[in-house]
Amino acid sequence: MLDHDRHIPYYIQIKAYLRELAASKEPHDSMPSEPQLAAQFGVSRGTVKQAIMDLVNEGVLYRKQGRGTFVCEPRITRSFDRLPSFTDDIRRSGKGPQTHILSFKQVSPPLNLKHLFAMGDGETLIKIKRIVSTEDSPVVVLTSFLNPHIYPRLSASDIKESLYTALKTHYGIVPVKAQDTYSIVDVSPQTAGLLKCSKDACVFFSQRIAYLENDEPAEYVESFIRSDRFKLNIFIGMKGDGDPLERDDGGNALYCNVSYRNVLL
Repeated sequence: MLDHDRHIPYYIQIKAYLRELAASKEPHDSMPSEPQLAAQFGVSRGTVKQAIMDLVNEGVLYRKQGRGTFVCEPRITRSFDRLPSFTDDIRRSGKGPQTHILSFKQVSPPLNLKHLFAMGDGETLIKIKRIVSTEDSPVVVLTSFLNPHIYPRLSASDIKESLYTALKTHYGIVPVKAQDTYSIVDVSPQTAGLLKCSKDACVFFSQRIAYLENDEPAEYVESFIRSDRFKLNIFIGMKGDGDPLERDDGGNALYCNVSYRNVLL
């Protein structure tokens, strides 16, 4: 089983075997135990554990104390070759997205959004809080605020699966570019309950300002994303397909494509 003639550490060879084995199984299927693998390959349990933990850290496997090692759900890929939406990301992963509206109301804007959307005193905007799920579990909780000068009216029943689809249907215009920021935060008990994740878990927190083609801000979004279902894949100085970026006469990149891949986490 192990190639003793090659200068490849045993744990790397075992890791490759486990990765291939995991790929042949279904999510949450069990993997062989450390003692079984140690006996199979004739190595110490420490060597086997190193291979397993590498795959745990990579999101291929997960462990439950006293129960064993299991195969993770595949992660969703979020690509920034165009302005992404979570429903599109989930659909491209081969799963069916589902959207559940938690709240939909007209509210007075916080000061930062009043300035962002150039709103006057007494104006209100639409605030939508929703959960986006795969076929088996929730993956993100989003809260969107819409520019009332672009999207003055909308109802919860208009949003079947995707907010952007509803905006396109009713107004004929949707954001085409955005500024996104991502950070890792501790999940609150309420959000953990909505995402059905551990209360001591960390999640991705993202903030987006989405713009129309004319650079008018159309939407502000805050998202809490399960970090066990998404991963971040970033291209720097390259297009998403791996080609170098086009550059101007001064050698400056004309744009930078960032890919957010998972989330499926």
